[in-house]
Amino acid sequence: MAIHLYYFKNAAGDIQLPPNDECYFSFCPQGYDRFEANTLDEVDRLQKALQQQTYERQHREWEHDDQAWAAARRRVIDSLHSTLASSATTEYEREFIRAYIQLREEKRAKYRQRFICDRAFLEMREMDKPRNAEETLGESL
Repeated sequence: MAIHLYYFKNAAGDIQLPPNDECYFSFCPQGYDRFEANTLDEVDRLQKALQQQTYERQHREWEHDDQAWAAARRRVIDSLHSTLASSATTEYEREFIRAYIQLREEKRAKYRQRFICDRAFLEMREMDKPRNAEETLGESL
């Protein structure tokens, strides 16, 4: 069976995959050239390039999100610290606020890791995507 994996690539090295093979022949994004991977080695190189591109994009998105919300997070933490310092705050409330601040930072670190660890893969190469509802659910319908 011959391999024909079509894709578009621009001068900066950005890769786009067409939604289907027909689009490859009838449509090409502006500034992109048409390419075809015909061997497993070429498909593997394309997959590695897509994975790197995905990682870099997700990292940039995370950095942008982190910077966009940094001031808001700082205001919330400052407000909580001023509440902690208040004499009107009970010991139970102080304990709760400390636990909340700690949990918030732990969840942020975990979310960051999950956000940037996604991997792109070519189903054509990996062949591990369930093909029907029974395979998806893991049980007979």
